[in-house]
Amino acid sequence: MTERVAWHEWIRREEDPARTSERPEALDDLVVLDISQGHYGAFLTGTYLAELGAEVIKVEPPGGDPIRRWGPPDATANGTGLAFVAEARNKYCVTLNLDKRQGRTMLKGLGARADVLIEGFSPGYLDRLGLGYRQLSKINPRLIYVACSTYGQFGPNATAQTGEYDLIDQALSGLIHLTGDPDGPPIRVGSWISAYAQAAWASMAILAALYWRKTSQQGQMIDVSGAEALLRYLEYTVLLYHATNQVRGRMGLYELAVFPYTFVRVKDGYAFIAGYTDLNFQAICRVMGRPELARDPRFNTTLQRTRLENEVLLRDEIEKWSATLTADEILKQVLADPGPGIIVFGPMNAPTKVLQEAHWWERGCFRTVADPLYGELLLQMPAWRMTRTPPRLKWACRPLGYHNEHVYQKYFGLGPGRLAELKSQGVL
Repeated sequence: MTERVAWHEWIRREEDPARTSERPEALDDLVVLDISQGHYGAFLTGTYLAELGAEVIKVEPPGGDPIRRWGPPDATANGTGLAFVAEARNKYCVTLNLDKRQGRTMLKGLGARADVLIEGFSPGYLDRLGLGYRQLSKINPRLIYVACSTYGQFGPNATAQTGEYDLIDQALSGLIHLTGDPDGPPIRVGSWISAYAQAAWASMAILAALYWRKTSQQGQMIDVSGAEALLRYLEYTVLLYHATNQVRGRMGLYELAVFPYTFVRVKDGYAFIAGYTDLNFQAICRVMGRPELARDPRFNTTLQRTRLENEVLLRDEIEKWSATLTADEILKQVLADPGPGIIVFGPMNAPTKVLQEAHWWERGCFRTVADPLYGELLLQMPAWRMTRTPPRLKWACRPLGYHNEHVYQKYFGLGPGRLAELKSQGVL
């Protein structure tokens, strides 16, 4: 009986990263055209589908997608920018010049065979070339067409878009207004978060559209805005203004809704600590050896603990204890506490520390790949686990036009001679 096996043993076996290649892929019958150029959100959308088994054809101009050059100039993988190398996995890389009539004709041919097309051009640009949703959906009514942009495909500002800029998305969404210290300037989120958010929402919409297509036999247009993608990350901020006219600003280490929910100094850096319900806050006080704080009228209810002046005082009290111990010493005390109540605690890890933790390696979060073209690469793996159809890394990024012969032979029957001719004409 399954129940006789401990849960952690069962789930470890079922999700074992070493067994991924034994399992089928969820999207292995899906053909996706990624024709994004210089748009990381659209580019990542194709990556997520490729990890799930889709045949993602990355269509680039003969000079290459600008993303191939993104990354620190003094750190590349055989000349290719690290931002491209990190996320171009599992894609079939082909070249095609959409400025040429023959190139547009070939893209229509690919669009007639595809399930999904992903683009990140300025709204209306591909439509003017005869390659927009209105034209391609007539050729292929089942096509799911995804357009990623900053403002979306319509609205007063839609036509002002010239490309993707993560910082603009952060600013437009209001997210950057919440990031930083109260008396300091706004601080951008350190990663290109709008691109990853846009790709996550776009991928979800694609899967929903595929599900609906099973019964309707119809594709549809999906319009995803990077700024709107981040708007969904604002949790209660918009409703707070609507209900109270209160503008939520930068709070730094403090939080209007719950507390303690903050970073504190520890002997070897900083760590996160949370325990904001009454019972969980009592647990923090118990582990600190300060049970009287849970009865202090400044801290004994959620309402009192979330008054800003009291949050400042309470964080100071916690730091009197935490700063005398290392993160590991505090974690041991937290784990040894018998309860009741739950304390959430974790050190603030630098990337180098993350890479040293056996937990993430056992779960398959990272993988070192010996690539014949790019050398040894350390890559992040898909962020989710699945017991039946797990996502996977099949190959790292490929050079520009690497799969021209494979793709154009498969879909158009073009041989080496015709491909060489098209290349000489500037079509490929």
